Amino acid sequence: MLLSSTANQRGIQMEREPNLVTSSASQRIIEDGVPFKVDIYKFEGGDGWSLEVVTEDGTSIVWDNLFEDDRAAFEEAISTIRSEGAVAFANGGSNVVPFQQ
Repeated sequence: MLLSSTANQRGIQMEREPNLVTSSASQRIIEDGVPFKVDIYKFEGGDGWSLEVVTEDGTSIVWDNLFEDDRAAFEEAISTIRSEGAVAFANGGSNVVPFQQ
């Protein structure tokens, strides 16, 4: 993570966390009647875009790899949802790791 320094009123150097940039490609979609929220974001000045798809029940699916541009990330989301099937993807598809209760 990149941090930049800023000085407070006393001149003490403080680390500032970078801003999160949300892509204009982020949007809500409906595929086969199933709603999804596609979020694409990166740290300001960072390399690569992160992809997260959130299902109607609030389940978040985050890709491990970064994408060179935001359109590639969006296209990956659509492609994955369509290849797994919207209902199967919304129900966890092949990547669900259940939390122990």
